[in-house]
Amino acid sequence: MKLEQHLSPGPTQLECSRVLSLGEILKMAKDDSTARCFQGLLIFGNVIVGYFILMFIVYGFEVASCITAATQRDFFTPNLFLKQMLERYQNNSPPNNDDQWKNNGVTKTWDRLMLQDNCCGVNGPSDWQKYTSAFRTENNDADYPWPRQCCVMDSLKKPLNLEACKLGVPGYYHKQGCYELISGPMNRHAWGVAWFGFAILCWTFWVLLGTMFYWSRIEY
Repeated sequence: MKLEQHLSPGPTQLECSRVLSLGEILKMAKDDSTARCFQGLLIFGNVIVGYFILMFIVYGFEVASCITAATQRDFFTPNLFLKQMLERYQNNSPPNNDDQWKNNGVTKTWDRLMLQDNCCGVNGPSDWQKYTSAFRTENNDADYPWPRQCCVMDSLKKPLNLEACKLGVPGYYHKQGCYELISGPMNRHAWGVAWFGFAILCWTFWVLLGTMFYWSRIEY
């Protein structure tokens, strides 16, 4: 009986054995593949969280671009182009050099547009007669009822019959305005951007939804 009591470990020895066993387990766990997998899952989870943040930022920009393209489509009105044309076309008395540069750009653009597309003004030649403009201030109404670019041109880009053009004889000047030729491509581009943005939004929504579901299934 005394021998058994002598051989049996006391409470202090048993606690030390448990501590040593726990220390060995922790030491083994550091080198265990399960611990490395757990660390990998934590890193992977952080990557997915970063992906969520970036995708939500992209999603916000796509929403903004889609809304802007859809709402600004109605911004291209005839009055917008008419106001710019009347104020800047052949305006040789700008208040500063910056306005002079803008006036020259508007004048060259309208000259090229009217010659290239065989049109005149925004709504037609009547724009130069009905409204006050810088062009009317610079030019005599009898000699320049509208710009020379409104006349029908020959192969040398000269008026086919200048007098007939100035008198408004049909066939010698262009009756059609340029607005439809301007607004058509702009509206198509605006709608294209809006629909492209909407398609990206739909795709991104499902990608985010699938990624969030996959992330929720990961066990850490």
